Amino acid sequence: MDELGRPATGPLIRNRDGAGLSTQAANTVVTALGAAAEVGPADDGESFGTDLVRGHGDLAPAPVDVVLVAELMGHADLNTTRRYALPSETDKAAALDVLTTDR
Repeated sequence: MDELGRPATGPLIRNRDGAGLSTQAANTVVTALGAAAEVGPADDGESFGTDLVRGHGDLAPAPVDVVLVAELMGHADLNTTRRYALPSETDKAAALDVLTTDR
C-alpha cells in the first residue's frame, strides 16, 4: 500500500473532498464492485456473514459457527459478528412453530 501512495494519516479511501467515505458510500462502492465481479450476497439480500451463520445459499448449505465467521470476516470482537446472527421475524416465527404446544 505504501508504494501506491497510502496516506500517512487519515482515511485510506477518501471521497472527492478528501474526507473518509460514509458507511452508505462505502456500502454502495463495495456492492457495485461485487456486482461487477459477480460476487456478493445471495439473492435474498442477506450479507455474506448472515448467509454463513444461517446456512443459506450456495456458500454454506449448513450453518457455520459464528466464531469462524468472525475470523473469516476479520472481526476482533464477536459482538460485531453477532449482528449477522440476529434472528429475523421469519426466524422467530419458524422457531415458535416447532415448539411443543398443549394438546
